Amino acid sequence: MEMSLLETLLRDISSFLNLSSSENINSEPVQKYYQGAEEILKVLKPIILNAIFDSEITSDEVLSKAFKELGVSVEELLQQFERWQPLSSKAYFVLQVESLISEIRNSCLDIFRVLKSSHQHLPYELSSASLELHLQKIKHVEYEQTSSVIKEAKRDQVGNFGPSSEILLRIAESLSLNSNMEVLIEAVALEKLKENTAQAKKLAEVECIDQLIALITNMHHCLFLKKQFPTCSSVPTPLDFICPLSLELMTDPVIVASGQTYERAFIKKWFDLGLTVCPKTWQTLVHTLFIPNYTMKALIANWCESNNVKLPNLVESTLNQVYPPRATKVKKLVEDLKSKSNNVKLPDLVESTLNQVYPPRATKVKKLVEDLKSTSTDTQRVATAQLRLLAKQNTDNRIIIANCGAIILLVDLLNSPDTKTQENSVTALLNLSNIDNNKTAIADASAIEPLIHVLKTGSPEAKENSAATPFSLSVIEDNKVRIGRSGAIRPLVDLLGNGTPRGKKDAATALFNLSIFHENKARIVKAGAVRYLVHLMHPAAGMVDKAVAVLASLATTFEGRTAIGQEGGIPLLVEVVELGSARGKANATAALLQLCTNSSRFCMMVLQEGAVPPLVALSQSGTQRAKEKAQALLSYFKGTIEYSD
Repeated sequence: MEMSLLETLLRDISSFLNLSSSENINSEPVQKYYQGAEEILKVLKPIILNAIFDSEITSDEVLSKAFKELGVSVEELLQQFERWQPLSSKAYFVLQVESLISEIRNSCLDIFRVLKSSHQHLPYELSSASLELHLQKIKHVEYEQTSSVIKEAKRDQVGNFGPSSEILLRIAESLSLNSNMEVLIEAVALEKLKENTAQAKKLAEVECIDQLIALITNMHHCLFLKKQFPTCSSVPTPLDFICPLSLELMTDPVIVASGQTYERAFIKKWFDLGLTVCPKTWQTLVHTLFIPNYTMKALIANWCESNNVKLPNLVESTLNQVYPPRATKVKKLVEDLKSKSNNVKLPDLVESTLNQVYPPRATKVKKLVEDLKSTSTDTQRVATAQLRLLAKQNTDNRIIIANCGAIILLVDLLNSPDTKTQENSVTALLNLSNIDNNKTAIADASAIEPLIHVLKTGSPEAKENSAATPFSLSVIEDNKVRIGRSGAIRPLVDLLGNGTPRGKKDAATALFNLSIFHENKARIVKAGAVRYLVHLMHPAAGMVDKAVAVLASLATTFEGRTAIGQEGGIPLLVEVVELGSARGKANATAALLQLCTNSSRFCMMVLQEGAVPPLVALSQSGTQRAKEKAQALLSYFKGTIEYSD
């Protein structure tokens, strides 16, 4: 067996286990599959470590073949989790991952059986008793078997009746598709996947994805029927009054570029996720602006009144309080609709109504954007202040401001010698970055260097908002790389150590997000962050949870573990395990697990600090993640002590 084979396998397993700190895998159903695979690979890792240094194992042809097959499966599993994004297809992910976990589990069992039966003179970790214990652990690893249910439902689609509603709802629950919106997001993800797969000319996969799309479509119809006919109400709601996303009677309808109407809160969330297709027609939208559909709102209110259906007070109060001049106009439009013929085109009426009662905000924004170009400092200061306020108010404003070309001008003004203009500009950019499309636009406008300039030279408030902006931008994966390589980490660390309380919190949050990209961890440690983070673990600082979360991330690297040990972080981590919040305990235990499993010296220090009693308590009563980390650490202590004996 080639030594590089085992070393590659070990590296892939370590990379997989390091994904535990990634925010991308914290959502269901991804997390439960990660935990199942993690449990298996944690059992496997010490076996491979011993195998690397045992010539009896490396020369065995049967084991060589088994390890090779295992390596292929682990590498593919790692790639599946690394590629996962919040808008990826859950159904396709589950089909791929369940199969791989099953292959890895079976390969591990085969390897352990061969080792147990064929090799007698092996170290304790590979002894017959130890291997039997590992066998039992892997046999008892549980993970949901959703693939078989999905495949059964796909087969049922071939028949005349299709899968039952019970099966469809069961699959939806297993995939954590908990709402109609999530089902539609899954449909969009599958359509995108199909497009990419077709371009790669993978015809068999395209057929499989087509079947999944049909399954999700049936699921959507099932949810619609369940939502629309929960009771025997004698008054059916007109379909035009129901939001295609929420499947509820609309209270605040808005029109999007395709001409379709949705409930404001739901379509806003849809756009905020970065989705740019119409949920009903599937056409790509030319923009993601939306405008209130006052006519539809009035029609719904009139229908509710006629049929004695109670609407939330929000509708009436919105018309009478937020739009008092428009309420009268809307009522008149309802009367007009009643008097006109059935051939009247509603969209035309909507458009003319909006032109009368809802003058576009874009005009005001365009004027402010032009003022940003002024040579007058006072004019720039006023314009940036107003854009800052507008960007804070709502998503509509953020979209309009970005579309009017404000971002690149605001980035330029980060270098303004006027303190207030600089402060307004960085805060406006922070508010604009609440939309994913704007995050990318801000980074593309070369904002990172000017933001670093503000971090170093700005007013206290400007520094705080300049620290919060990289955090917001770094939600986009590519931006983590840009920001890390731009030199932003050192001024963030300086703010962590010397900023205001809010500035320190913003810096810690930004550093945590940046540390998810592995390359940035060494930069954060080198910039001296660990010393400040250890100090911030003292309860008086009010930042224990944030500090421990960053340290847990840094502890996955050699540099991070070394710095934590040198800066006296171990006693404080043990203290957090005993006295911290639920989140703090989980992260502190994760950090200690990294420290102990990678250094016998640190392991001894943790034991000397009296970590065992609080870990035992945590393993019985903590959160699921905390329990798993505590149990793993206690098992490691036990194995270490037994091995030394």
